[in-house]
Amino acid sequence: MRTLTMGAVLAVTLVAGAAAYGGSAPLSPALSPALSPAPDGNRGAGLMQMGMGQMGMGQMGMGQMGMGPGGRGGGPIARHRAAMMQGIPEPYRSMTNPLPGTAETLKRGATVYAVNCAACHGAQGLGDGPAAASLTPPPGNLAWLADRPMGQWDPFIYWTVAEGGAQFGSAMPAFKDSLTSDEIWAVTTYIQAHFPKEPK
Repeated sequence: MRTLTMGAVLAVTLVAGAAAYGGSAPLSPALSPALSPAPDGNRGAGLMQMGMGQMGMGQMGMGQMGMGPGGRGGGPIARHRAAMMQGIPEPYRSMTNPLPGTAETLKRGATVYAVNCAACHGAQGLGDGPAAASLTPPPGNLAWLADRPMGQWDPFIYWTVAEGGAQFGSAMPAFKDSLTSDEIWAVTTYIQAHFPKEPK
């Protein structure tokens, strides 16, 4: 591993973090491998291999790097940090959505979302559902998440829905025992499609 000066490490961390979360900072070709998926699908592994895990993402704090609305306290920030630093846990890490991105899948996902998610996350995923005001931390802004690279990773969304947020200090329930695998994949598709009002 190359030895980097502290200034270079800080610059690499900030640029890599901005790029990983949809920022506009350009990423040099030399740093691109840091954000490329590892063989196990863990994009955070590149940052760890470059030595970022010892002083970068964890200590600087994702909240300082623009984790987006609805990211106060535990919940979204803690889950993003865990995924970036340790990867998505098994058995979720290697999962891919088996459902086609068809109108039928989107309609099913919209129904699952309306029944199980909208009360907290809101109709368009903004974290502004009728139950949101009483929750601390507030529900995650799924519309914001869907625009970020991590929000498009099938394993990340499936893991979030299946396991809920208890391990990250949020009130989101685990749905692995109340929804079928296909229902979780359908709502994953719906979120990643940015909550179409009339799925086509």
